[in-house]
Amino acid sequence: MIEPVVASRRLILFAGGVFAAESGFYAVVPPLIPRLVHDLHLTTTEVGVLVAAYPAGVLLGAVPSIAMVDRFGVRATTFAGFALLVMATLGFGWGTSGGILDASRFVQGVGGAVAWSGALAWLTSTTSPGRRGSAIGAAIGAALIGMVVGPAMGAAAALAGRGVVFSGLAVLLAGLAFAGPAAAPASGRTRGSARALVRLLRNRRAAVGNGVLSVVGIVGGTAWSLLPLLIARLQGSAATIAWILAVSYLVAALVNVFVGRLSDRFGRLAPTVVGLVIAALLLPGLPLFTTLAPLVIASIVASAVVSGLWTPTAAMITDAADPGASGHAVGVAAMNASWAAGGAAGALLMARLADTAGFVLPFALAGGLCAASAVVAPIVYHRVALLVEQT
Repeated sequence: MIEPVVASRRLILFAGGVFAAESGFYAVVPPLIPRLVHDLHLTTTEVGVLVAAYPAGVLLGAVPSIAMVDRFGVRATTFAGFALLVMATLGFGWGTSGGILDASRFVQGVGGAVAWSGALAWLTSTTSPGRRGSAIGAAIGAALIGMVVGPAMGAAAALAGRGVVFSGLAVLLAGLAFAGPAAAPASGRTRGSARALVRLLRNRRAAVGNGVLSVVGIVGGTAWSLLPLLIARLQGSAATIAWILAVSYLVAALVNVFVGRLSDRFGRLAPTVVGLVIAALLLPGLPLFTTLAPLVIASIVASAVVSGLWTPTAAMITDAADPGASGHAVGVAAMNASWAAGGAAGALLMARLADTAGFVLPFALAGGLCAASAVVAPIVYHRVALLVEQT
């Protein structure tokens, strides 16, 4: 068997670039929502569909990405994801109907899942377990830097037009593809991905990580669908929305780097529970603000805290994955699917609920879900023995 290459600084930078680009594309939509609502006459539910399209694509692309890493290796998988992202980005930039925009976002989600799986499996499979939390924290931090830039690009597109801005982003993404390291772990072609996935899903600590990432997806889908509308109601502009998201994700990037080091030193559970408790306290109050300034502050803190949950939960899952690039691709696919299922469901259901019952109930439910997770996670993580471990 060919030994995996040692994670290099170039690989870390490239993986960070992949995550930053993918996350930037995900983050461009919220500042565009008021403009799209005006131009295309979208309802709140239709906004939820648009926001949900990306995580729905991630959900569809998560499992095939495992087979792609198995068959073609992490490098080819990453570049295949790039190709889908480029094509879908051009479609979103030049699309003239809600259906085309939804379809483009869906394909972007598929491409993002494939690129993310290849790059993160490439990184984690070449990093020792004792440094994995720090490596993941740096990668997630890079992804959040992309989320800082993404809203600014969305605001620019709202002012200058989607076609020009998104065409430029597609060119930048294509250029990033040429910066990838030449060395990568060889394709294992073990065809044991299904068994590896079953083993991972039966691991109680991986179950906690996947469960919390589903909650992160639900909260994110809720916030990304409804916060731009709350801000617009208080006379906030696309630039205001972009500024809130940029600051929150810049703070979250620093939080993830710090949390990654903490999780390596003190364990994955404690920072996860703390983040869930803070989110549970903040989320129900967001729709209650009647002026813009306190909503801005609370939104920044809540978004940063929820984004900070990615690092310890991703580390839980990759710790439980089988060794090697293929095993880590299974872990990455599981975390992508967990987040995407929550993100799609949160955006669709909470937007629909807001359409019928107002904005208070969706945010209260999101906060309650975080509180319940903070209680359940330590119980599952420490005390529940699965049947397979007893037999």
